[in-house]
Amino acid sequence: RIFVKRTIGELLFDGYEDTVMDIGSSLDSDDDYFEEEDEVEKDPNKVPMDKFGWFYKRNGTSWSDGDLSMHTGVDDMSLLGKIASWNKRTRTDAFPGDCGLVRGSSDGLFPPGLTSSTDSISIYSTDLCRPLHFTRSTTQDVHGIPVQKFDLAASNFANSSVCAENACYNNNIPSGVQNVTQCKMESPAFVSRPHFHLADPFYKDQFQYGVHAKEGAHDSSFWVEPKSSIPLKVEMRLQLNVLLRKVEGIEYLFKNLPEVMFPVFWFDSVATLPEHMAGSLNMLVMLPTIMQVCGICSVLSSFIIFFLVFLCKFRTLTIRKEKLKPTESENIIKQMEYSYTKVPVK
Repeated sequence: RIFVKRTIGELLFDGYEDTVMDIGSSLDSDDDYFEEEDEVEKDPNKVPMDKFGWFYKRNGTSWSDGDLSMHTGVDDMSLLGKIASWNKRTRTDAFPGDCGLVRGSSDGLFPPGLTSSTDSISIYSTDLCRPLHFTRSTTQDVHGIPVQKFDLAASNFANSSVCAENACYNNNIPSGVQNVTQCKMESPAFVSRPHFHLADPFYKDQFQYGVHAKEGAHDSSFWVEPKSSIPLKVEMRLQLNVLLRKVEGIEYLFKNLPEVMFPVFWFDSVATLPEHMAGSLNMLVMLPTIMQVCGICSVLSSFIIFFLVFLCKFRTLTIRKEKLKPTESENIIKQMEYSYTKVPVK
């Protein structure tokens, strides 16, 4: 059967038993048998192949994203949040050339002030084995706090005919869909925006109904406070697709199956700063301005106090000089004393 009917829980986290998975599990058991004979250390992060589920055995785990190392900003604040390595490597084997480099921010952490001076930000995705680029769009506000909105760039999933820099991502298909086959155990998995938003019309034309892309509703974005570079709202909307095509040797099942980029599911993940924390963050954002105003007021107050002290001192000296200065009558008397000559008496 090409299609099966399962619950959301089974498809996502719980998993369900499947004949193909049973065969794969038995083969995996044979490999483990030989590894035990060779005394090879077992990988604790290896997911058992007993059931199928898109996120099977990943819910509530910390190992599923691998070992991520990032810069803390202790030596250089401009490197804060920048990913240094993934699984102790600076590149991945999923893509060749520059596309395989591990680069970008780790989970959306940026240096203070970066988002106010740059037009784009990058966030590394371990699920795609590549960074996602966001470009500056508009100024918004979250709970009264001004933020800068960065939208997922249209060039992220473009093929080399639209964006030459994406040639090493091996997107040798119509533009708008990212090939992550080498990133996910060589499974025919592809990622796009929901309903093939901003993708080549080729994908939408594969279906008679059900695919309706909407601007805004199917976009991803980061809402970042520009001074602190703290994300206040994150909207991530992506779609997982599977490439269905004929398989040689299984013609009885796939004989009349056309090659289709089949959308499996898409997710809408939105996280926003709670309103009760907006006041504290607003105070944190305003704190440098408050300190600057306090500093300026202190300097002005010091000048005013110095001027008043100088004025009082000057006034005191002036009054003292006025007291020591002879009056007009005293000057007349002095002049009269020197206006006549005393005659000596014989």
